[in-house]
Amino acid sequence: MRGTGRVTPALGALRRLLCLAPVPAGQSPAFLRDRLIVLPLLTVIAFGSLSLAYGDVHGDSSRIADRTGPALVELTRAEVALDQAQKEADSVLQGPELIGLGQTYPTLITRATQNLNEAAQSPALSAAQRQGLQVVSGLVVDYNGYIGTADRNRDDPTLKKAYLSYALSMLCETTDGTGSTGSTGGAGTPAGCADRTVRGYEATTIQDRIGSLERSLRADLDHEAGWGTGPVILAAVACAAYALLAVGLFRTLTFLKARFRLLSLPLAATVLPLLAVPVLVLGTVQVQHGQAAVRRIADGELARVSSAAPAVQLSRTAGTAAAPGSIDELQQRIAGAMRRAHCAGWAAVTGFILPAGLLGAAVTGWALLAYRRDYVRVPRREDFQ
Repeated sequence: MRGTGRVTPALGALRRLLCLAPVPAGQSPAFLRDRLIVLPLLTVIAFGSLSLAYGDVHGDSSRIADRTGPALVELTRAEVALDQAQKEADSVLQGPELIGLGQTYPTLITRATQNLNEAAQSPALSAAQRQGLQVVSGLVVDYNGYIGTADRNRDDPTLKKAYLSYALSMLCETTDGTGSTGSTGGAGTPAGCADRTVRGYEATTIQDRIGSLERSLRADLDHEAGWGTGPVILAAVACAAYALLAVGLFRTLTFLKARFRLLSLPLAATVLPLLAVPVLVLGTVQVQHGQAAVRRIADGELARVSSAAPAVQLSRTAGTAAAPGSIDELQQRIAGAMRRAHCAGWAAVTGFILPAGLLGAAVTGWALLAYRRDYVRVPRREDFQ
């Protein structure tokens, strides 16, 4: 019973501070004093937590649109270009005519190198990811050197085949026509890249390392496109604070009107920012839907284009024409998803949320302090004589 007796006054005080209890007669000064403390505090908590949650979600959208998404696209372009370069080298150097590589192969290697360099310059990459990409770039240089040596020895079938096999083993896990992996090809059985979609192995070759980087970036994108624990907790705090703030402002305005026949314009003005909260919530949901669309594209079609790169050598004409077009289309879809979500416009609002809350808290505190001074009379010393 003693515990219950202690809890009941505490609950009553909490209800009074949260504007959930009726105001007894003669308690106007105490009511105004409580509101002077609680309402500005709730305003700062509500707008502060909203600003943090809103900024986190929209900061992720900026990283997806400007960093992670483009980096994934560049890695996929590099992977496809390297596969096309390998097919071009096989087609020319293993063909019946002893001709050189021509301009197609160097163009594809240059394109792949540029894609890797652009991906390496992306802020989306961590230090470890950037170091891994530098290793890939070095392997591409060595790979190109082996292809060049094979081209220079195209009159010697044995050396040419050996250097082509070395180059292929640097590019990917190899398999011969019988399906055994790790082979450089038997007589009359040209080696090819193994199907990575049905095998798991550590990243050692160029395609392995690029695939590992892509998986790492997709994991980053999944994290960025999700709501996250922090924003969810902050949003819950903001919702609770906004609900209490709305109740508190309504009861305070009603109290001033009923007790003092006063319509407080400053307090009524502080309600206006609250009306913008549903709009910001809808904008945040819209942006999150755009992030989810990008994640579906990256984990779906873009991943399939990447994993299909070694297989398209079976259909050189169709693969060569379709792969770059597919990447271009997916890149446009990624940009379109973020553009339709109006990510940049919603993100621009982030910097105004907390200042609006601080201004509202200041106006609320100033107005309630003025009302309390007007209606709280402090007796002078001569009144007691």
